[in-house]
Amino acid sequence: MVGEPAKRLARRVMRRPLEKGGVAGLAAAAAVALVLLVCAASLRCSVAVDYALAAPRKLWSGGGLHRGGGLAVREGGARRRCTGGGRGRGTGGGGGVRPVRREVGLDDSYPLYESRDCPFLDPGFRCSENGRPDASLLQMALAAVALRSREIGQVHLVDLRFDAKIMLKKLRNRRVVFVGDSIGRNQWESLLCMLSSAVPDKSSIYEINGSPITKHMGFLIFKFRDYNCTVEYYRSPFIVLQGRAPAGAPKVVKYTIRVDAMDWMSGRGRWRDADILIFNTGHWWNYEKTIRGGAYFQEGNKVKMEMTVHDAYQRSIQTLFNWLHKEVNTSKTHVMFRTYAPVHFRGGDWKSGGSCHLETLPDATPFKSLEEWADQLQPVHNILGSSIRPKLPGLAILNVTQMTAQRKDGHLSVYISPSGPVPRNKQDCSHWCLPGVPDTWNELLYAVFMKKQTMMDQNVALAGSRTLNTG
Repeated sequence: MVGEPAKRLARRVMRRPLEKGGVAGLAAAAAVALVLLVCAASLRCSVAVDYALAAPRKLWSGGGLHRGGGLAVREGGARRRCTGGGRGRGTGGGGGVRPVRREVGLDDSYPLYESRDCPFLDPGFRCSENGRPDASLLQMALAAVALRSREIGQVHLVDLRFDAKIMLKKLRNRRVVFVGDSIGRNQWESLLCMLSSAVPDKSSIYEINGSPITKHMGFLIFKFRDYNCTVEYYRSPFIVLQGRAPAGAPKVVKYTIRVDAMDWMSGRGRWRDADILIFNTGHWWNYEKTIRGGAYFQEGNKVKMEMTVHDAYQRSIQTLFNWLHKEVNTSKTHVMFRTYAPVHFRGGDWKSGGSCHLETLPDATPFKSLEEWADQLQPVHNILGSSIRPKLPGLAILNVTQMTAQRKDGHLSVYISPSGPVPRNKQDCSHWCLPGVPDTWNELLYAVFMKKQTMMDQNVALAGSRTLNTG
């Protein structure tokens, strides 16, 4: 029997096809059907808990296009959400995920913001405003949060529900710095919107150089005046230095990627002195974006014509590791590395007719392997470690690959222009709609940050009490 909470949820969402009709209505009906299928045995269950138990070291999450929704869970009468990354409780110690009986209900606090209320978004990320027909539907948390307690430690020390006001208070007089490719920019803009939702006067948030939000600036620094904090983005798709080929290089070499030197923007304390420093890379580390375009790899003054993309990527991650170890005080700076976010082109790639415009629901099939993304994940794992065992003290690995692989429905697809859908051969199945999947990454970021901040506050308090006792 399907319980009353599910029936209420079904009735509420199933009314929308009658009101709205079309593709949007069908997607809503399908979403409800899938939720009911997942929890058919008992509605007092963990959503897709079988997935969670099948991958106890991975974090599964929803997030994505939605309006006023997400699934909620109730544990012992207290309402908790299972929509975003990082929410939930570990079992303590080193144990795996424990199945929890939960009542599925509706969480009207999602989305955390609306794109029309956030002036800090590229037009291309505004899928709902650009005409996506299913963007007003309830977002279903179709994948469970399977969070092993050791993923981010004793997560019960802090409330993992994202709170923009609390985070802004913690960020007073601080700097948050994102470094990476355009997917990192996607996440940066998401955090800008999430934080700005707690600021009534949006004019008090501004780019310090007067630069507009565009996709072409090398860096952008937005200041929250009332909190004297900045949220910054530095475009560095390889993280390491790109430059001209050295004298005597073969003519085929148009420019080089210096795998042994950090990007020039890392100088002058821009990155090193941040209070939260988030890196991502991977989307440009492929043959098409490097060797095919005339970009070869360089160490010292020598171009390594035989170096593979994989080896160059791993060498660059080693350069990042060395720089972090030498330059960054991880007792002051929260350093995070977000793993690769899969693309979802079907029937081809970005230049050969691949598409995702027909995807309206997450992939609910059991996840089997990350082998498809081994080239992007293995170098990071080899050098930086895992979310459970990072190889650098103070480093947190935000492992989003598996949860994001399920979200084939969350991309911009053809809704990248305010003038309406673009031709299908120009669709984008790499970047993400906002509100959307990157919000989930930032909820995980928030959980990691708050957990470490709580520990730091406790250490300060403990040191103070020791001083009093010995004074």
